[in-house]
Amino acid sequence: MSISVLAVLTLLVLVQTAGQSNTPTTAAAVQPSTGPVSTGGLSSGSGPGSVTSSVATPSASVESSPASPAAVADPNNRDADGHVAGSIAAAALPAGADFATTGNGTWHTVPGTSPTVGTGSRALTYTVEVEDGLPADMDQQFAQVVDATLADPRSWIGGGQVSFTRIDSGDPDIRISLTSQQSIRDPGRCGWDIPLEASCFNGWMDRVMINDARWVRGAMSYNGDINSYRAYAINHEVGHALGNRHQPCPANGAPAPIMMQQSWSTSNNDLAVLDPQTIPPDGSVCAPNPYRFPDATAVPPAQAPSPAG
Repeated sequence: MSISVLAVLTLLVLVQTAGQSNTPTTAAAVQPSTGPVSTGGLSSGSGPGSVTSSVATPSASVESSPASPAAVADPNNRDADGHVAGSIAAAALPAGADFATTGNGTWHTVPGTSPTVGTGSRALTYTVEVEDGLPADMDQQFAQVVDATLADPRSWIGGGQVSFTRIDSGDPDIRISLTSQQSIRDPGRCGWDIPLEASCFNGWMDRVMINDARWVRGAMSYNGDINSYRAYAINHEVGHALGNRHQPCPANGAPAPIMMQQSWSTSNNDLAVLDPQTIPPDGSVCAPNPYRFPDATAVPPAQAPSPAG
């Protein structure tokens, strides 16, 4: 990695961890965080509270083939602006349907509540929000997927530590927000320091921002499986809100940890170009995986909570 890229990444970490404790942390530990944390970014943020239990690696039993190339990305291969991100083919936004590139920079809460899901003592509330200016039909589509994802025992509630309740008034712990591509890139939200389409959790705003471009098109690593990708994006960013940091692929062919930057690749060699302090360039390539506890039993659709409460 070039000195200029290292300087940018170092600046990100210094700015967004200012005021935090100097206690060392590991990629596998659940830690509090502050500031924007993207699906591919390096910064950490301050989510609603913290827990201290460790995050286990998902089971390695999987039959599906890895979807990202295992070749080491060439740091000399850069995009038109000279950024090393141009070397990662798997990080490109797939072709597909049109999406709204811009919104108004404000969000509205989608009406609806839910019963509490999960049994964990760390009880969190959330709202579902959509940026003003996005198509109106996105409201219910987004809300239904968010509710179903958080209620799935393969997601964060499967560990027995957290529970979620959707509200539509008052001050929630987490605002899960569908956000336009250009609003995402604003430096006060997620930023564009690494020029790849990403979602993020912004701890200053307690806001998970799901990139509408990714919501519509998904990621190369998911090979057109848009529903699984959407569950991944929600679980990954909520994972940041819970205090989790990025993780590498643990073994070749294993299901990718939910905190792996799967929007950009499931190959350690790819991601090590962007995050050499966390990801080892060891050739491991994981299979895409949208869940924290992929071996848990899924809830039948009829049992999922109604998005309208």
